[in-house]
Amino acid sequence: MRTEGDWEAVAQAAVAELAAGATSLRLYGSSHPRAVLAVGRLVTQLEIMLATEAEVSLVLLGDELFVQGRPFSRLSPNAPVIARRFRRRGVEHAIFRPGVTEAELRLFLQDLAATDDSVIESRPHIQVGKVELAEREFGGPDETRKGLGRHRLPTVRDRVSLIQECFDEFVSGAALRVGDLQLVARTLLDGVGKEANPMRHLAPWDGEERWHAVHSHNVATLTIGCTYLAGGDVASCLDLGVAALLHDIGKLFLPRDVLVREAELAGDEVELILDHPRVGLEKLLAYPQVPPLALIAVCEHHLHFNGTGYPRLRRARRPHPAARLVTAVDTFDQLYTYRLARHIIEEDAVMSWMEGRQGTVVDPALVRALREIWEHRDQTIETAPPPLPPPA
Repeated sequence: MRTEGDWEAVAQAAVAELAAGATSLRLYGSSHPRAVLAVGRLVTQLEIMLATEAEVSLVLLGDELFVQGRPFSRLSPNAPVIARRFRRRGVEHAIFRPGVTEAELRLFLQDLAATDDSVIESRPHIQVGKVELAEREFGGPDETRKGLGRHRLPTVRDRVSLIQECFDEFVSGAALRVGDLQLVARTLLDGVGKEANPMRHLAPWDGEERWHAVHSHNVATLTIGCTYLAGGDVASCLDLGVAALLHDIGKLFLPRDVLVREAELAGDEVELILDHPRVGLEKLLAYPQVPPLALIAVCEHHLHFNGTGYPRLRRARRPHPAARLVTAVDTFDQLYTYRLARHIIEEDAVMSWMEGRQGTVVDPALVRALREIWEHRDQTIETAPPPLPPPA
């Protein structure tokens, strides 16, 4: 039986051979003995891993390279090399499956080592791609946006209470109830389908004890509403809704007194807050039903539009579009539901704060979208719903 240490050693070796193979083919060409040897060693390491795994996946999220869902940049000195090559070639995931051949790996490494803008192609046993806002099937022939049958959360309090229950149980050590959070997202989308103005669906300030649940609800509402109004498909609305519900999940595992004093922290306590995206990401990696967009949003929702913020990057870059959306509505709700409702700021300050930081902290296009929603916050917005995918 393979131990955790054995698995880690094999995975590190595979990452090392992947980096060596790309470098060898780049420097010497595919027929050079060093390149041939590197490809052969990579085949061996992947065969060892695939003997006990259905597939071997490498996923790039921000600056972190994950191997089989485990963060690897701190474990392997070669992981940052692969991350840089993935980023340069626009690759966010590579999956190797049983039966992968030396010829397939050689072509993959040639693509990875190239310096032009050519596309890295998938092979019969190698799948390469990006984490995208992709369509997927939604419901069955009788499940439409007009209602969720018996699975309804008709009031704001119902939804917030369910979110609170899910979070409380998760912190206590129970499994995360992803299905219930998906139900919240579906109910919010159902509501937005009837009244497209997301401001009409927000939960009000309800005290410090329920703030995390209220905030998650409102960020999800605004995220789904913005995506819906932009013509996003149902699958994208739902994935982004779950991402928004989970964006601050890492904060649940911080000491309560630290969260209460968040704005006044100094010294080592600040690092606890800065670390919550990593904590949240690690917690969610155990749940394959959590959409990849949620992992991205959790990891990058404090990464600013100009590449500053946290997690701190070796080289500044813009966050993923999903993270930029969650960042914008997260900031907006902090101002609107928390500060305005508690009379910490004036109403005019909500959008002026956002607009004063567009292009640096938040995406200017999203600030403009939120300005449009803000100006119509007391009005009904009528728009045609995005089409449902055909039933299975």
